[in-house]
Amino acid sequence: MALAPKARPPAPPTLNEVFEAEQQLVGLILAEPAVYRRIAAILRDEDWTENLHRGVFEVAGRLAEEGRPILLETVLPRVSDVAPDGGPADLYLATLAEKPPPPARAEPLAHLLAEATHARTGPDHLDRDLYAWAYEQAQALRRGQFAALDALNLAEEIEDLGGEIYNRMESALRITLMHLLKWDHQPEKRTRSWHLSIRNGRLDAEEVLERHPSLKRRLPGALAKAYRRARIDAAGETGLDEDVFPAECPYTFEAIMNRPVPWPPEGGTF
Repeated sequence: MALAPKARPPAPPTLNEVFEAEQQLVGLILAEPAVYRRIAAILRDEDWTENLHRGVFEVAGRLAEEGRPILLETVLPRVSDVAPDGGPADLYLATLAEKPPPPARAEPLAHLLAEATHARTGPDHLDRDLYAWAYEQAQALRRGQFAALDALNLAEEIEDLGGEIYNRMESALRITLMHLLKWDHQPEKRTRSWHLSIRNGRLDAEEVLERHPSLKRRLPGALAKAYRRARIDAAGETGLDEDVFPAECPYTFEAIMNRPVPWPPEGGTF
């Protein structure tokens, strides 16, 4: 008697299916805020694969905890300013909110994302040799063996790489801003070390932008984030109250990168 063939396990959701599900859920959260709690009962922050989508979900959770309304205008200031396609986040999110799916789709879409998370973070993923996996993925790409690609995890790794490059730019701007604040608010304590830190921070930011010019469109958001941290760091290093420093960045990008910070200072040496 012939044995019946084993049933194949269902294929995990594709990268495109996951992305479209995230878009629809984000649109629902923004258009029908009451649906958020139903989605949050199924999903965690780490179930989202795209940074802006994850950011909307996380911010919606914080707003719900604070008893504040989940609206586009309350979410936007707390999330990335760049959409997945590189365009402005505000237009992208507004478009998703204009055409959400029916609220009844919330649970099926959320379960699809949860299933995709299980597929990409199961035991095989946790035990994998990252070096060997990366080599295998590169070989499959070169040979055009697209069916062999671990698309969900590959997309996540590539996005993480882009995030690391962005973080290098933001870090360089933060260091430069912190030392400019110290330079301007404690002129009597200026040192050669501060001067060199400003020069090196500028060079680091310049090199990242030269190598990755598409980051220039993210400068406004990067400067705002870098300044918030630079203000805190400058207060810690100078011993001055944080309120001494302007609440918003007082420097243009041109000034941050090119304003003279002469050493030794005019009128003498330190």
